[in-house]
Amino acid sequence: MNEALKLMLTGMSTVFFILIMVVVLGNIIIRITNHFAVAVVDLPGAAAPSQQEINPSKLAAIVSAVEITTKGKGRVTSVEKMK
Repeated sequence: MNEALKLMLTGMSTVFFILIMVVVLGNIIIRITNHFAVAVVDLPGAAAPSQQEINPSKLAAIVSAVEITTKGKGRVTSVEKMK
């Protein structure tokens, strides 16, 4: 019984230590990535996509899908075509 208790405590403490290391290393990696990541900046001279690129029937479908999904609480503020 004593041997089983020692084995259980050793295993649980090892797992706890590894989980703490995963959390700490994850936070360090996130901070380093956020520090060195390149921020996307919108240039004022760049042409914005116009509403003419989106088919009005597709826009109506998107708006109605958002309204149905959010039960009237959501609102579409802008729609952009992905490249």
